[in-house]
Amino acid sequence: MPNSTERLLAFSFANADILLEVDGGSSVRYVCGATRSLLHREDSQLNGRPLGELIAPSDRGMVQALLQTLPNNTRLNPVIVRLSGGDGKAGSALLSGYRLDGDAAHFYLTLSRVRPSTIDLRRGENVDVETGLLPADGFAQSINERLGATHAHQPDAKLTLLRLDQFDELKKRLGDDNIQHMMQEIGGLLRAMSVDGGTAGRLGDDRFGLMHTPSVNPAELERGVARISQANDPTGAGAAVSGTTLDLASETLSAEDRQRVILYTVRKFSQSTGAFEIASLGDAMKEILADTVKRVRSVKQTLTGNRLKVALQPIVALSDREIHHYEALARPTDGQAPAGLIGFAEEIGLSEDFDLLVCQKVVDILTDSAGSGDVPSIALNISAASLESELFVDAFRALLASDRTLRERLLIEVTESMRIRDLEATNAVLKQLRADGHKICLDDFGAGASSFPYIQALEVDCVKIDGAYVKRIETGQRDRAILKAMVTLCTDLEVSIVAEMIETEAQAKILAGLGVQYGQGYLFGKPSLDVAFLPPARAPAAKPADAQAQSVVAATARAKMHLRRRGARDTWG
Repeated sequence: MPNSTERLLAFSFANADILLEVDGGSSVRYVCGATRSLLHREDSQLNGRPLGELIAPSDRGMVQALLQTLPNNTRLNPVIVRLSGGDGKAGSALLSGYRLDGDAAHFYLTLSRVRPSTIDLRRGENVDVETGLLPADGFAQSINERLGATHAHQPDAKLTLLRLDQFDELKKRLGDDNIQHMMQEIGGLLRAMSVDGGTAGRLGDDRFGLMHTPSVNPAELERGVARISQANDPTGAGAAVSGTTLDLASETLSAEDRQRVILYTVRKFSQSTGAFEIASLGDAMKEILADTVKRVRSVKQTLTGNRLKVALQPIVALSDREIHHYEALARPTDGQAPAGLIGFAEEIGLSEDFDLLVCQKVVDILTDSAGSGDVPSIALNISAASLESELFVDAFRALLASDRTLRERLLIEVTESMRIRDLEATNAVLKQLRADGHKICLDDFGAGASSFPYIQALEVDCVKIDGAYVKRIETGQRDRAILKAMVTLCTDLEVSIVAEMIETEAQAKILAGLGVQYGQGYLFGKPSLDVAFLPPARAPAAKPADAQAQSVVAATARAKMHLRRRGARDTWG
């Protein structure tokens, strides 16, 4: 029969992989378990060593703060930490522990392998380098995930938002090294106090947030951050810390609305310059509703009034710089950001109205310019959400039913393609539109892993390469290799390629060399609200190398001139 000590060990290892006893100086006094597989070291190598050597540098501040703030006779709730193995490799483990009442100087800790169901969300996010904390959007997402079905429910969780006052003056006093040290300590403290150690964020240079249980005292959190700033300030003055705490529980909000409210609150706090006046989720919801009503009115006024114009940007053949077609870009006349307007129209269910309005304006442009010579085609952006609406597709086809020539000059560029939910149904729509005479282009190709299944499932004539690749093509060998693979794939599928955001001749030359046929960007012309359609000049078929280079420069100049007439003005995309 096992004795009591053996029983305790068996119970411990039933729930953990490594047992540790750590003294008040944070040195390991006893260790046993799977140290070789988790830490890549033998037990004998760890006795007497600092606990910090087992923890990755990014998480040492958090572990130190956890132990310093753990009361006697209290259990340390599990938190995910990065490990520092003997071979320099870092894995992750769940750290738990206890501090006995009669043995206050010692901590009894356990390390357990991280199971897939307990993987911390922050590992998949970009974290702030100075603090190890999540950025604003990642922080809000982390909270919502833990409030949802994928993590343990936190019915009584709190959200505390903190701001360091007069931060710019503090930075001047501290200097770079002390600021970095202070931020590491603040990050460690906030992570230690947050749920799972992974629901703390840096929401600005001088502001932070964390989700925590009711056992964490927000006033003590403020004092703790203030003490850290004082300890790192050569003058000892530090910074005052102001904060607000909100209950995350709400019986009146649906899960979806609560997610929106939390994201709104975090963004509002991160962008606030004066006093932060949201004291509850209810307050935040009222602000959202008021803001939404105002924006809905603005969008509807834009759609019903003459508050939307269309700018055209040229897409040219990279071989001779002659204009192949234009892209139509919606431009509100009241100064709103186009992306914000379009995104909000989608949120409130007006994306179809928006797309139809722009379509009508493009049809008007094509109709008005029919007698102006050789008019290139125009690409019209249509969201994936609109294409999934049978009502929209019927209305769009009815708008162009009477004129096949018009349909052949109106290209359809599918935007937000990553949101397509039913590829088979969408492809059926695209096949019908192609039969009507439209050419189809798939936008943002290469922006996500789903791009390749999309081009396999959707019958399109053209793809537009995501501009992020073009920006890095001069220095990024990996991006160039990926682009080369895209070109090969599209060539085999007989699909044309447009590269966007081209700003330099070097980028254009590399892309042409890879086999990209068409280009778009400020190198060839900015979006213009007033385009004069003129018969494009044709470059001679063959010239010597120097003359051909001069011809390319001249063709680019013609493309830009083609966009302008007296009184025309450029707008930035």
